[in-house]
Formats: sequence, structure tokens, C-alpha cells
Amino acid sequence: MTAPQTLVHYIKHWATTEPDWPATHAQRAGVWETKTWRQYWDAVTELGRGLMALGQQPSQGVAIVGGNRPEWVESQFAAQAIGAWSVPLYPTSTLVQMGGIIRDAGVRIVVCDGQAQLDRLLAGEKEGHLARLSQLVVFDPVDTNDPRVISYEQLRTMGREAPMVEFDARLAQLSPKDTCQLIYTSGTTGDPKGVRLNNRGQLATIEAVMERFPTFRERRNRVVSYLPLSHQAEQLVTNVGAIRTGGEAFFCPEISQVKDYLLKARPTVFLAVPRVWEKFEAALRARFGEQKGLANWLMKKALVVEGAGFEKDCSDGRYHDSFARSLLRKLVINKVREGLGLDQLQVALTGSAPIGTETQRFFGGLGIVIHEAYGLTENGGLVTTSVFRKPKLGSVGTPIAGFEVRLAEDGEILVRGASNTAGYYNRADATKELYTEDGFLRTGDLGKLAEDGSLSITGRKKEVLITAGGKNVGPVEIESLINRISGVGQSVVVGDRKPYLTALITLDPEQRSMLAGLAGLTNGGQTPTLADLAAHPAVQTYVQGQVDTQCNAQLARYQTIKKVTLLPAEFSVETGEVTPSMKLRRAQIVEKYASEVAAMYGEAPQSSEAASVSA
Repeated sequence: MTAPQTLVHYIKHWATTEPDWPATHAQRAGVWETKTWRQYWDAVTELGRGLMALGQQPSQGVAIVGGNRPEWVESQFAAQAIGAWSVPLYPTSTLVQMGGIIRDAGVRIVVCDGQAQLDRLLAGEKEGHLARLSQLVVFDPVDTNDPRVISYEQLRTMGREAPMVEFDARLAQLSPKDTCQLIYTSGTTGDPKGVRLNNRGQLATIEAVMERFPTFRERRNRVVSYLPLSHQAEQLVTNVGAIRTGGEAFFCPEISQVKDYLLKARPTVFLAVPRVWEKFEAALRARFGEQKGLANWLMKKALVVEGAGFEKDCSDGRYHDSFARSLLRKLVINKVREGLGLDQLQVALTGSAPIGTETQRFFGGLGIVIHEAYGLTENGGLVTTSVFRKPKLGSVGTPIAGFEVRLAEDGEILVRGASNTAGYYNRADATKELYTEDGFLRTGDLGKLAEDGSLSITGRKKEVLITAGGKNVGPVEIESLINRISGVGQSVVVGDRKPYLTALITLDPEQRSMLAGLAGLTNGGQTPTLADLAAHPAVQTYVQGQVDTQCNAQLARYQTIKKVTLLPAEFSVETGEVTPSMKLRRAQIVEKYASEVAAMYGEAPQSSEAASVSA
């Protein structure tokens, strides 16, 4: 039997061979609803025929915007089944950004989740940011008189009334080499560009993942889909991985709800960006710190014993058992993991940004081995991962099967493999610049290769700071050290063309109680705000001291942080300081806090919104 050649064909395959097996899960008004693979395929075929009835042509974009839910991916594969391209849009994108993508991708039909997004899109048209659309499809009921707006169920009804002949014909014409999706880069260093992805590359990636992580072949995996589906990393987990293996996806529409969804899904595979792992860590440390007596002793003992076992396991990839380790797992570790919903977890992954080795060690002490992964949208989302159950801390691992990695003379990471994009849509100039003459993709990232082939990321070419003294400084390594400080949330190192380095630092809301204790603000009955804590001299003194001992002591003199500013709130997607995939928008952050930065260099009066201290 010939293996399916596209993800759409895999959905049909499971609908035929395992029609009653669960495929997707979602919560509606507090009630969980499950769709089988047969129901998944029915939705794809009906929506696809509905889109054809609306005039959707092959090699045209269908844009989708909204929170993670089954209808989102059903719409994506309905578009792909009829030869169209799915074009994911970040819900947090501005109307100008959405409009640029819609125009660039030639989108006529936009699918969105409800009233709020519909109102934004219609307002964007009215204000001239969006070209006029032919049709808008909404998942939830809306209040509108616009005749172009139809519901998801109406589109399915239109599809049921249309013949299967043309749908089947288009399905038969699908080629794994053809572009099936345009994912637009998040635009941290320039305008978003549409990355052309095809099924051949995505399936090659998941086959390599299955080779690296055997558990993917051993079981039908369960995943929680909560990171934006507009990002290729989430696409790999929710769609490519789950569909290729016939797994189950639990859709979580808000990242703030992920803890509750983990308890329901009990995932076997879980991907989290470092910031999510760090928040879990902070919450757990705070909870452990509240334990008293025997419970406190057992917790500390379990973390030490399991942590030591983790270090041994990483040395050779085998599980090193002992009586104490086995007993403490039963008494403590397994209960903690069960309380997190991670008791059945087989593969824990992280990517998109560097993760602190102390965070990896902390979770190692809970029996959770976090494997780092590295990739770009331009190469299908994945190039390297840690070796299964044998991560090399501080490294993003070795290339997966089918990929080659080398370094340019300036340290830029270059990659070649089957998953590399054919190029950017409508951007021949940018596509030409993307590749070397011998076909290696320029990642824009800087790295180091060890003798064992493992890769370490040292920064981005466009983010390298050149001080007034002519020293080149990569901020990522320094920020990683700062972010390990208890109580610190995020940090951005500043110093381009400046006489010394400084840092903008946010505090961790999960550790407000600890910081409040340092400031002596625990007697009022209410935990102070982050802004109150950032402005408090005791907190400033604490952070200053920790930066000096935990960060500066490990760096060359020219890399040390001379002054820091504590900011009143976290960096966030909503305020434009972080991309939806949790990458820092450095230029925007430095611009937003320009007066605070200037104050650290004595160039302007200090802002009243942040507190600067010398380190």
C-alpha cells in the first residue's frame, strides 16, 4: 500500500482505516466534544466543496485568523485539499500587517473565529488597510448585515449540496512538491515575508522526528494545541505530527488556560517555548517553598535524588534506577507530574528562544527531560534537536536526518535539507539572498559547532551589539544569565554604539510574593504590583546584586552589565514587545523605553515609569 503523500491524504487515510478513533477535542461551554477521524474528513470535504462553490481557485490563498480550535485546522486542510494555500494570520497582528499579507497572498476569502475578528476585518476594509474581500466565513454566531458573511455551518451546508466530482479531481491533482501553505515570518527584523511550504518538506521533517524520538512510532500521541497555529512550530506538533501518526489534538484557545488543558489531555508530547517552561518553574518553586516539615524534606530530597539521576541519564541516554530514586518517584515526583498533567509525557520539547540550563535541570529533577529544538519557518520549522533522553545542556542538539549544518566564516548557521523552502512568495530578491551558491539556507543566526556535531546558538546577526569601544557582543548569552535570577522575568541587553552595556529587566509575576518579602511589603494583606516592586529600593538592590554575582562574574569585562532598569510590567504580545511566537522585538522595546535607556547613559532625565540602578 502506497503511503499518503500529503497531510490531506493522511486525514483521509485515518478516516478510512480508523474512522471511529478520536482525532480532535475541544471544550464548548464547559463540555468536551470529540471528533473522530471520519468526522474530521467529512468536515474537510464539505468545507472544501463549499470553498469551491464560493469560487476559490487553486494556487490562491485562504486566510485563517483566530484561536486554536478544530474548525481552524479543518478550514486549513479544506483549502489545501482543493489546491489552495492556507494563509495563517496572527490574531494579534495589526490591521496594517493583516492587510499587507492578504494583499501579498492574493486572498479573497478570510475565515475567522467570531465577532471581534470580524469587526476588526471590516474596520480594516473601511479604513483602507485591507483590500475588499469576496467572502468572510465565521466559526461563531455574529451580528452583521454584511451579505458577504456566512457561518462555518452554512459553508458546510453549501459543500454538502455540491457534487464530489470536482473535489475528487482537485484532490487527485495534489502534489507533495506544490506549495500548500504560506506562513508569514513574524517580522522581528523587517516586513513579514510569505514562506512557501509544501507537504514533501513537512512530512520529511516528521519522519526525521520519528527517527529521533522512537516514541512517535510506538503510540498514538496526544498533544495540546495552544501556541499560535500561525507559527510553524505549532503546525508541526498539532498538524504534521498528530496527523502523520493518527494522534489526538486537544485545542486550547488561550495560552492562559494551558494548565487546565494539560490535566484533561495528559499529553504524550508537549512543546512549550522557554517562557512557558520558566513560568511553570516559577510557580512550582513558589509552591514547593510553601511546604513545611516532612513534606518539605521529602520534596527537597526527591529533587536532589532525581536531579542526580537525570545527570547520569543524560550521560548515556539510559535510565539509572536506584532504590531511593524509585521510592521518591512514587512518593513525590509522580504526584507532582500528575498534578501538572504531565504524568504520561514521553517527549518534552522547547524552541523559538534559548532556555536556561537551570530550568532544564529543575525539570530534570521532576523526571521531565526537556529537549531543545532549533529551526526556522524557512526550513520547515526544525533542523536540530537534542538526542532523545540525552540532551546536551546549552546546545540545541544535532541535525535531524536529511539536514546538513555548517557555519559561515562569520559564524552564521547555514543549513541544507529537503524541508528548506523553495523561497518567499512574490519576493525573488529576498529568495536569492536566502541561499548560498551551493544551496545552503542562510539562517541569520550565529552559532558554534562542537566536535560531536552539536550546535549552540549564540545570537542573531542583526542583533549583535557593537559597543563604542568596537567590541562585538551577542546579547542572548548575557540575557540567559540574567533571566536565571530568581524574581526576574525577561531582559533585553542594550549597548549598541554605547560606552558600556545596560539592561532593561521585567520582574516575574509568579514570584511577586518572594520579591514583596524582600521589600518588606507582606504585611498589608495584598501582594504589591510589579510596578510597586520595580520602584522599591530593596528590590532594586537585590536585582543589582544578583546581576553582579550571577551574571557579570561569568562574563568578560566588556560583556558586563553596568546599569539596569526595572520595568513596571512584563513584555507582551498585546503591547507589541513580543512576537506571537514569544520572540523579543528588540528594536520596539528599546524605542518604547528610549527615555529609560537614555537615563542609564546620563543622556536624559530618568523616566517616572521605571527604576534605574547601577550594577
